[in-house]
Amino acid sequence: MKKYLFFLLALLPMALAFSACSDDNDLPDVDFDITFSGAQNVDGVLYVVQGQPFEVTGIKVTNREEGKGAGISAADYYWDYVYVGTSIQPPYGFEFEVSESTPLGRHQLDIECPVFAVDKTLAQAYCSFSVQVVASADDIPAESQPETHVTPKISATKDK
Repeated sequence: MKKYLFFLLALLPMALAFSACSDDNDLPDVDFDITFSGAQNVDGVLYVVQGQPFEVTGIKVTNREEGKGAGISAADYYWDYVYVGTSIQPPYGFEFEVSESTPLGRHQLDIECPVFAVDKTLAQAYCSFSVQVVASADDIPAESQPETHVTPKISATKDK
């Protein structure tokens, strides 16, 4: 019996040494303000005119924790789930080619960014937008804005 008790006491320090801290995955709580040129945001859908230039002109990161900073170091862009490029220089904009041959209708724009925030774990942010390519500016609803405010989906980064 003493052997078992001694064995259990020996395991206790090992259990404490290998336990994880509760804040190992303390993810950032951030918002993104994304500005566009050549696109209009209508209820979360970006309207773009076929054959006209379309550009994400900037991504601004705001930490929702008062008084603490946050930022990104790059932005990867995907159009219809296909990687099209990366921006590594602030304000992390990117220009898309929406040519005359781009099909009218719905498309998908995804933005993926590493997020750094004070006292938080490094994380990955994801923003997705439906993009409606239209034939002319007359097809864009009247209530539109050239920017959008989003809370991205945040997940922990994985070590590579």
